[in-house]
Amino acid sequence: MKTNLTDTFIRSIKPPQTGYAYYFDIKSPGLRLRVSFTGAMAWVIQKKVKGGRRIHVTLGSYPAVSLKAAREQAYIVQAEAENGIDRIEAAKRETAAKQAEVLTARSLLDILEVYIATHIEQNLKPGNSRQDRIAQLRCHLDDLKEQPIAVVSRAQLQSIVDAKAAEGKIVMANRIRAALTAFFGWAEKRGHIDANPAERVQKAGKERVRTRTPSIEEVREIWAATFEQGTLWGAFLRLCILTGQRSRSDVAAMRWEWIDWHKSRYCIPNPKNGQPHIVHLSPPAMTEILALRPNGVAPATGLVLSTTGSTPLSGFAKPKARLDATVNGLRQKAGRPPMLEWRLHDLRRSQATALAEAGVDEGVVDRIQNHVAVGSRASAVAGVYNRAQKLPERAKALDLWAEMVLGQRAVVMEGIFADAATKTAPQIGTASFLGREECCPSGDLSRP
Repeated sequence: MKTNLTDTFIRSIKPPQTGYAYYFDIKSPGLRLRVSFTGAMAWVIQKKVKGGRRIHVTLGSYPAVSLKAAREQAYIVQAEAENGIDRIEAAKRETAAKQAEVLTARSLLDILEVYIATHIEQNLKPGNSRQDRIAQLRCHLDDLKEQPIAVVSRAQLQSIVDAKAAEGKIVMANRIRAALTAFFGWAEKRGHIDANPAERVQKAGKERVRTRTPSIEEVREIWAATFEQGTLWGAFLRLCILTGQRSRSDVAAMRWEWIDWHKSRYCIPNPKNGQPHIVHLSPPAMTEILALRPNGVAPATGLVLSTTGSTPLSGFAKPKARLDATVNGLRQKAGRPPMLEWRLHDLRRSQATALAEAGVDEGVVDRIQNHVAVGSRASAVAGVYNRAQKLPERAKALDLWAEMVLGQRAVVMEGIFADAATKTAPQIGTASFLGREECCPSGDLSRP
């Protein structure tokens, strides 16, 4: 109802039995007093914003906001509305600006830890790649970690990339740039920053595809030098050579429960491409693994190669440097130049090249190394229907590779393997190693 509101009249108002009752002030159009059934009273004004919508603004409760103060505020709201000012939207924008100011004031380290916890650890596959990405960001952003993330500049990020490139590590510099771009792009999308400062950071340089392929003679030199590298690292290096698998994820992470002693093979449940992968173990490879059994007995579970018993081998740079020193020391004694720089991953290329030159089908070689469909291998569509893994052909090829490395026919020690399988090996069901579904039927290779 419209009335000439006064303090005396307001104090005489009785609450409605339910809901709200409204009393409109005839002296201030649009101003009304809202009375609830609980007796609470509040000032409300309704106005049409010029060129915009109709707004409802609560001015406060009575008597905290007096009648006089309510009329004064109503006049201000009316003046704003006539000038096209929407105070509700203005308040929202002010709140959003304050929130953005709080976010941008947070340090780079604060946002980085959120990124690691909510993005990297949730979306990247566990393993060395994920840990490397975390280490790259924490290490190379360390000098900037206390800065508000909003003030980090493109020049600062470019200097990080350029510093690594100045060390001659072009590939690593480009990987760091990719990590920075991903992080700051995520921060921009989440509203922590208005623009991605890493978006225009230049690459360190053009990367060259590695083509270094140690010859079979060089592989034999490396093989011979591994026997000077200690029991554990020597076995690791020889297994890398014999199996042709990825050194960290597939060899260093090998577990006892992955091994099928009866069929001389092991199954990697979650390799790089996410597809369970069966690897044949040639007689020399089986010899290496048998020699690693603690006290001559193979545990049911656990890591095959470990210095702690609970974590895989780590710190590969120093053993590789010692291996290179051994190889080049032997070459120096023979009056030969040092071996050209090579990496453990190059041994996979040596294996693939040698087997292909020996007439092994490239599809078989691809399956040995667990590559995706490329080149002469079946198309991706055909791969969906053709589930043949060519396990017998792969076994023959890996046995042939072992013979090439050793420079002689590998001796098949069937008696030793049979004895190991029946007396000391854990009894793992043979059906667990027959194919993709059979390889990991329950997703848990630790179960016998």
